[in-house]
Amino acid sequence: MCDIIRRVVGGRIAPIVFLLLPLQLLAQTSSSERRVFGNVNINVGQASDVGWTDGICYRPISDVRPGDTLTFVYGPHDVYRMSSRDHLDNCDFTDGIKLAGVGDSPFVYTVTEQDALDAAAAAPDGGGIHFACSVGAHCSSGLQRLSVQVTNPSAVELIEERNAVPESDYLVGVGESECNLYQSGVEVESGNFLEENALRSTCTEAVLGEDGRYHVSCLSGPATLTPGGVMNSARIMHYPYPTDRRVVVGTRTWEFVSGDPIPGTVEGVEPVPINQLYVHHLSGRVILGQGTEGIRRSEPDAPFPTPYGSLTGDEGDLMIFHIIDLREVDEWLECVECRCRDPDTGTYLDTGGGDGQTGGVSCCTNCTALEGPTMDYRMRYNVSYSDIPDDEPITDVQMLTADISPVVGKQIEFDVPSFNYLKPENRDPDDPHIQRLVRTGPFKDLFKMEFFGDDYSGPETVKLLRCVGHLHIAALGMWLEDATTGEMICSGAGTDGTGPDDKGFLTAIEVESYDPPLEFPADREVRLVTEYNATILHTGVMGMWFAFISSDKQVKREEASLQMGICKENVCDVSLLPAPPSTETIAQASVCFDALQGSLACRFASLCSCEEFINHPDSSGCGGVFTSEMGDIEVNSLCALSCDACPKTCEDELPNGPACNFAGLCSCEDFVNAPESTGCGGVYVSEFGELNINEQCAAYCDACPDTSNANVIQEQILEKLEEGLGGMCKYATADCKRVLTNLYSCASGW
Repeated sequence: MCDIIRRVVGGRIAPIVFLLLPLQLLAQTSSSERRVFGNVNINVGQASDVGWTDGICYRPISDVRPGDTLTFVYGPHDVYRMSSRDHLDNCDFTDGIKLAGVGDSPFVYTVTEQDALDAAAAAPDGGGIHFACSVGAHCSSGLQRLSVQVTNPSAVELIEERNAVPESDYLVGVGESECNLYQSGVEVESGNFLEENALRSTCTEAVLGEDGRYHVSCLSGPATLTPGGVMNSARIMHYPYPTDRRVVVGTRTWEFVSGDPIPGTVEGVEPVPINQLYVHHLSGRVILGQGTEGIRRSEPDAPFPTPYGSLTGDEGDLMIFHIIDLREVDEWLECVECRCRDPDTGTYLDTGGGDGQTGGVSCCTNCTALEGPTMDYRMRYNVSYSDIPDDEPITDVQMLTADISPVVGKQIEFDVPSFNYLKPENRDPDDPHIQRLVRTGPFKDLFKMEFFGDDYSGPETVKLLRCVGHLHIAALGMWLEDATTGEMICSGAGTDGTGPDDKGFLTAIEVESYDPPLEFPADREVRLVTEYNATILHTGVMGMWFAFISSDKQVKREEASLQMGICKENVCDVSLLPAPPSTETIAQASVCFDALQGSLACRFASLCSCEEFINHPDSSGCGGVFTSEMGDIEVNSLCALSCDACPKTCEDELPNGPACNFAGLCSCEDFVNAPESTGCGGVYVSEFGELNINEQCAAYCDACPDTSNANVIQEQILEKLEEGLGGMCKYATADCKRVLTNLYSCASGW
């Protein structure tokens, strides 16, 4: 028996979906056998595609049952359970429950019988369980909210199987009204609804050039803005590279254009001036995401010297556009810097002190009230690529990211106070009108993998190929130097426009490239410095540094395939499977500890001591929250041991359930001994179905669930599989095929 394991562009090589413990329970279903027995996991946003993020319109998930799980995979977001459908629709987080914070991804939510009963009780007013993100304006402007319809457990007993696994469908590139229509159940016929509402691109056929590379030009679909309009959401782009194999990226450039393109071409459009359409930032890897400083520039995204190369296959087809239409805008600087407004007068704030956050993405709303005339903008992007040579492997290039904002206790965005308000430690000693922010530490501690991903796990000897910065208006520059000698490692001076179309805007940042690579130890003490002109207040600026280094992983042409054929064998090599966790590991998994050290609060804000975290001015102390620009963080979740808030072995759920809310039965003694109850170990009979007494009153009935080792073992094995396959199967190597074949054989039974 053989199968094809395909690697979805931007995802992982998909190991056969399996249910562990034991492996023989792994289900095999063909496309014609879709009936599902038992519980399932549902990836929100089909995790490897978009996951849980803003700019996505999520369709309600239906036919979810107690025991099913929802997996949220996300970046700078959180997960709240909303108290009602009305609260969800109005993005009102009052009485909401924070389930997972920034940095807690992936988060898995298990649907309970209580959820089903609550959903049934609230059905007339929009039953179900509801989730949203509280970061910035992600819920209101970014559509980051989700409803899940849960089937009543009594009904589940009558239907032991499902015809299909519930899925988390979504749309990209739609507005509020279109999203509401989609969420209300509008049918998608032959993909027309998706095609018409998602921002799509068209590309020319790949043409082999004299330089030995294939060249492709693409034009996105229209992004329609009003004068002063703001767009900040994810967009589907045409993927310009082959989808069956990895290729080596050549040069990539981009710009925004307007006009009506000639059908079937990328022509008939004109470049848009910077002072008409401001590119706040782009995120994604179809092209290298920057801002206005990257328009029509090839240096930031040029080919790397042989044998190094950036290989495709991991970037996906999503880009986040944050663009601002400056037509008819008088206060253009406040507009592009996303200045917050006074809630009473509507005028822009101009506090200057920089103690709070006076601007940023959460305040980025339309800069005028004009409704027209509208303008269609498209991104035109040109890429080139080549196949890996037959006789010479390519050493893949790894991107790293560092951020300067933790110096002032922020994440990603920060303010530049006017010079009178600069703190002494943030002032250039030679010029009091310049804000200078400095981060010092080992290179591997300052830089994270990819775009603020995991901690550095690259080679111990760094081979630096290129440095690229992302800054905003008023930036003077950014650089990386040796912390001991002051030797310059990377320089990134900013260039301001002087012409009629770009005066006052940042138009370029110096790019430093090395051939051969600059080598130094990963623990080298370095200093990251960013300078901004602080003559006047600037808000919501950024200071990011992208470093491109050798991964030291050589990839041959035959290892570039994004699909792999495997066949079931008649033997299962247990030595190739993850070993069960040790007794010590299982014991440690149940130990209460402070998790602050590994959190984003420590990583980005340098708050690594629970004593400092609990007593920080932005913290309300144990049992409260720490207020940050990325949302509220529950103090107890990061400092459980210090706050004496370690999870109890068992609690009664009754006070939080419908029996208490609707029937006034909030005491387990009354509940267990009620006429409708058969006592501990039995059930409580209600009009909504039967309630398991022990689940509602576990502590009272001395029926705390066995917190033995099964869950810990399963989590540990899954983690080891994910880690092992993620590293071994990034490329289609012989070792990957051997491990996947063995896993397939072991899981299939024999």
